[in-house]
Amino acid sequence: MSNKTHTTAVVLIPPESVQPPIQAIRRIHDRNFERWMPHITLLYPFAERHDFESVIPALVKAAQQISPFSVKFARFDAFRHRKSCTIFLVPEPEDETAQLHSILMRHLPDYDDTTRFAGGFHPHLSVGQFSHRSLRTAQERLQTEWQPLQCEMEAISLIYRSAETDDRFVVAEQFFF
Repeated sequence: MSNKTHTTAVVLIPPESVQPPIQAIRRIHDRNFERWMPHITLLYPFAERHDFESVIPALVKAAQQISPFSVKFARFDAFRHRKSCTIFLVPEPEDETAQLHSILMRHLPDYDDTTRFAGGFHPHLSVGQFSHRSLRTAQERLQTEWQPLQCEMEAISLIYRSAETDDRFVVAEQFFF
């Protein structure tokens, strides 16, 4: 089994051109706004930085099996946790992102944590945390105010955070489709 860390991940990052409305919501509601860029998590936790060279060939191979695909962020949904809730944007169609995740799992089966949730892998872009009591109202308000976004996903990103990045995730490598 490979060593895993919560300081690295493999993610899909929407193009900067569509990030402003997502970031406007995250800035207010997401306690992880400073640490994470807007993203869809694919593999997390992931390989330690000193192991990047050993996982990069698998990421290259996975990216070669995918073509760029279009994602629409039109709908909010939520995960209910024991003490709070996370509202997220659903990348539609979900099957494109799920297919990418399946390909990554074939190449990097040791990093299967994102498959272990009830219902398996569930593609999402988190926008904030809310109390159980405020969830319904917050989700309805966000949905009413939201203008759907469409973008092309063209790469997976290998990201990391460390003391030298002020504990913020930054892109180490991108693997274009």
